[in-house]
Amino acid sequence: MLQVLIAVTLGLSLMVSGCASLKAAPSAGAGFVSMAQMDKQEGLPFQKVWFKPGTDFSRYKSIFIPKVRTDHLLESTWWQQNFRQGQMREDFAMMAQYMQDEFKTAFANDPLHRFRVVEAPGEDSLTFELALTELVPSNVALSVLEYAPYGGGTAVRIMERATGAESTVAFEAKMKDSATGDTLAMFADRQVKKIRIIDFKAFTWYAHGREIIREWAEQFVKLANRRPGEVIEGSSAFTLLPW
Repeated sequence: MLQVLIAVTLGLSLMVSGCASLKAAPSAGAGFVSMAQMDKQEGLPFQKVWFKPGTDFSRYKSIFIPKVRTDHLLESTWWQQNFRQGQMREDFAMMAQYMQDEFKTAFANDPLHRFRVVEAPGEDSLTFELALTELVPSNVALSVLEYAPYGGGTAVRIMERATGAESTVAFEAKMKDSATGDTLAMFADRQVKKIRIIDFKAFTWYAHGREIIREWAEQFVKLANRRPGEVIEGSSAFTLLPW
């Protein structure tokens, strides 16, 4: 029992001390939105944000979330050297569908019912265009090695970091007036998998990515309901949950 407590305490110490360095660096941008127009805004969880001055969002009653775009992923070259190179196109489509479904569900289940989720844009609707711009799966082989007896967990984690094998996801988004097509807001964020003492999510390709996307959806619902001056916390860099 003492050994378990020591291990947990040490793990927590490493997690807390490493949080600042383990936050994902902002994306340089994939071209879906203008990164030069955006900046970090206090009280919001996303790395880059822009709002059109003078926009009255209260007049919009519904939200249309079209199919999530993946064309900027396909234009990138990093995935062609990925260990899942032969499956990445199918992975993109699967995760894009997951993201669309997750965002629609989050808004539909909003207890404050800020927006009605619609299947076609209308006069009183916002069109929320989302684009996946980075999608790095977990390296399951490395994860198995990390937790194997004498697998050298620390060495594996260092290798994972050095080779860029950590699971990351990035998105860019536009909020538009459905009637006029005017862009009213833009967002961009990039997140890396959470730190865990024991990481069961590492044994599947996209469990980390799904977790990040789910948190983004929840954050956007909070943004829709945000009161003046309210702070929406960003995603934590670590969690005690192993799954």
